[in-house]
Amino acid sequence: MTLCAMPSTASTRRPPTLRRGWMFVAGMDQAAHARAIAGGADVVVADLEEFTAPADRPEARLHIAAMMADCRARGVVGAVRVNKLEHDGHADLCGVMAGRPDVVFLPHVDRPEQIVALAAEISSLEAEQGIAAGSTEIAPTIESAAGLLALGAILRASPRVTACLLAAEDFSASLGAERGADGVELRYARARFLLECVAAGVVAIDCPCTFRAIATFTADLELARRLGFKSKCVVFPEHVALLNEALTPSAQQVQAAEQLCSAFERQKTAPPTDLSLWIDAPLYNNGRRLLARHAEFVAWHATAV
Repeated sequence: MTLCAMPSTASTRRPPTLRRGWMFVAGMDQAAHARAIAGGADVVVADLEEFTAPADRPEARLHIAAMMADCRARGVVGAVRVNKLEHDGHADLCGVMAGRPDVVFLPHVDRPEQIVALAAEISSLEAEQGIAAGSTEIAPTIESAAGLLALGAILRASPRVTACLLAAEDFSASLGAERGADGVELRYARARFLLECVAAGVVAIDCPCTFRAIATFTADLELARRLGFKSKCVVFPEHVALLNEALTPSAQQVQAAEQLCSAFERQKTAPPTDLSLWIDAPLYNNGRRLLARHAEFVAWHATAV
C-alpha cells in the first residue's frame, strides 16, 4: 500500500513505531532541508552537532526553527540534534524550540542524568514558548561502550524518551574497531541495542550505513530487518526509498502472509501428505508479525486522513 504523508499536528504526528527512515541533514543547508522533506523520509533531523560548524550554529538555529513548519505542512516529523548541554546545547534549544520540533536528539549520551537535565530544559522552554507540556520527544544517541552498557537506565530516565539512535562511526571508534562494509564489528552492539530498546518500550533506530554503495546499503538493511529493526538512520538521500520499501509490508507480502497463515491453520486438522509443503511455526510467526505490522500502518493512516 502507498502511505501518503499527512499534515502533522499533535494528534496526527506519525507515531514513533511507524517512523521508518530518520534522515539527517546539515543544520545550515536549507536546500538539503527541502530535499529531505520532499524525499520520503518519515523524519528529518537537522543536525547542529557534527554537521554544523560552531560559527554557523546561530544562523542554523533560525533555519531549523523555520524548517519545522515545513515538516508539519508535509506530514513529516521534524527533529533536531542539539549539542551536549555543557557545550552549545542550551543555546541550540533556545534557538530552535520556537519552531516546535517534534523530537530533540542528544549526542554522546552515556548517563541517565544527561536525559534528566535535557528534559528539564525542554519543559522550561515548552512553558516559555506556549508549547503543550510533554509534547517534545527526546531521542538519545548512543556513541560509546559506556552508553550502551548504561542504556536501560538512559531509556527510562524520562517519559519523553520515545526513540534512541545507535551511532556507527563514533561507536566503532570507542571500541577501537576496524570498520568494514559487512559491518561485522557492529553486529553484537546492534543486537544488544535492539534488545535494550525493546525491553524499555522505546523505538530502536538502527545505526546509519555510512557506506554509500547501494549494494552495501541493501545488505546492511537486510541484516537490520532480520534482526528486528523497524527504524533506521539515513545519511544519503538515495537510501530513503530503499529503506521505506524494506520496512513497509508490500501488498504482495501481505497476501503471501495471509495465505501462509491460512495454510498453517488448515494443516492443524489436515496435515499435508507431502512434507515439503509443511509450514513450520517460525514461518507462521513471521507471517503473523508482518500482518500485525501492516495493520498498524493501516490503522494509523485511517486516523490521519
